[in-house]
Amino acid sequence: MNVGTNGIVVDQQGNVLLIKRNDTRTFAPPGGALDAGELPPDGAAREVLEETGLIVLPVRLAMLTYLPLPPFGFLNFTFRCLLRGGESSPSDESPVVGFFKTRPLPRRMFSFYRERLEKGLVHAEERPLFFQHHVSKFNVVARFLLKNVIYRWLDIKRKLQGKPPYQPPPSWEVATYLLCANNTGKYLWHRPNDHSPWQLPGGTASGLQAPWETAVQLAQQQTGITLQPRQLSDVILGPGDNQLSLIFVADNGPQSSPSSP
Repeated sequence: MNVGTNGIVVDQQGNVLLIKRNDTRTFAPPGGALDAGELPPDGAAREVLEETGLIVLPVRLAMLTYLPLPPFGFLNFTFRCLLRGGESSPSDESPVVGFFKTRPLPRRMFSFYRERLEKGLVHAEERPLFFQHHVSKFNVVARFLLKNVIYRWLDIKRKLQGKPPYQPPPSWEVATYLLCANNTGKYLWHRPNDHSPWQLPGGTASGLQAPWETAVQLAQQQTGITLQPRQLSDVILGPGDNQLSLIFVADNGPQSSPSSP
């Protein structure tokens, strides 16, 4: 799975920091892929600095989103950030950098970036939102052109300029577990077999399904109980550099019969 970050930065006039991407020539909040072994807030601060020259402090996770674009999908952490310093400057990836009015946002912007900004700018709760973006046919075609045409052309340009070839971002293994307590404060656990340790319901995401949706399906198979994720509780890096675990507080939904062995 691809894992990335975005930073939402607002100035004193209420304008939002945006870049114009070099590859698509569309506007977006600064952000990019998470490096191996990097925590999401550190990745957001690094990406904002690299793409805009500005130093920011991520202060609150506003949302966790999933974009089911093939082949592996994109999980994204969007942070509200405070501006701490630096000087606004463009980069190779972002030839245009600046603060823009939020109403309206620039027209040339992918729908998922627009959705993140529109929801992130008004989000004021401590607990982050989590949701899946809709993927349009335009998104699929744009992704295909980026991967097979634009990125190849940019690699040729880098080679002619004597620069190293573009390195694709690392692929991540993302596991999601559900934390559900009953009325007496006891938590739901399961054991795959008599010799296994007790585990929280859930597991590793696969395919193009949002990680929390995979966790719901696995939990139903493991316990016979339908759980509903309610709130992101923890994000854990490791044990490997390319492994993330998401822990969601969940409610106990309608119970069904355990599946047959």
